[in-house]
Amino acid sequence: MKPGLRRVIRYDGKSSYEIRIAGLTRELPIVSIGIINIEDQRFKAYIASDAELVLSDVEFISVVSRELAKHIAPFSPEVIAAPEAKAIAITYEVSRRLGIAKFIIARKGIKAYMSSHAEVIVNSITTGVAQRLVLDDESIRYVKNKRTCIIDDVVSTGSTIRAIENLIGSAGGNIVCRASVWLEGPWIDDDWVIHIGELPIFIEQVNDKKRIDH
Repeated sequence: MKPGLRRVIRYDGKSSYEIRIAGLTRELPIVSIGIINIEDQRFKAYIASDAELVLSDVEFISVVSRELAKHIAPFSPEVIAAPEAKAIAITYEVSRRLGIAKFIIARKGIKAYMSSHAEVIVNSITTGVAQRLVLDDESIRYVKNKRTCIIDDVVSTGSTIRAIENLIGSAGGNIVCRASVWLEGPWIDDDWVIHIGELPIFIEQVNDKKRIDH
């Protein structure tokens, strides 16, 4: 592995990781996500989980949504799209701040109320399994010909956002920007997605348990 690879650090056994973002300080729990590949090498990997923050921390959701809205506003989106479920609260708040009346959510399964739908399959690094992302017929009609921003809480490999781009594109929407609270790990270039913070991937070698240097 290249020395100094961005957003990749050795795992030191700690149970939490302090983040500072938009003037806020929080402790995120470190959780295992199994085995990942970086530059054709296999590593045991851990992430700092933001689930509690983005699902229930009202101050955090308000502050980061305000900052994201500032960066998204120049692209003049007409609708925000996001995956279920961690990005929903932030998507609501960003939409509200931008004066966007309705946002759309790609559900993680086909629901009984869907008379018709479009779907894609995505493999997320955090889940480790294939997942469906589904737009119902109302969302498909609504996004057609609209300037669309895609939001997620964390972007690591970019697979989820790319999957939603495919859904929006197939529905006739026009992607004008991508945004997230954090960019995580080494896979995505900084300018690929609007973001206001970064999170590392914590790794240790699989076979001999030797830990790599920063």
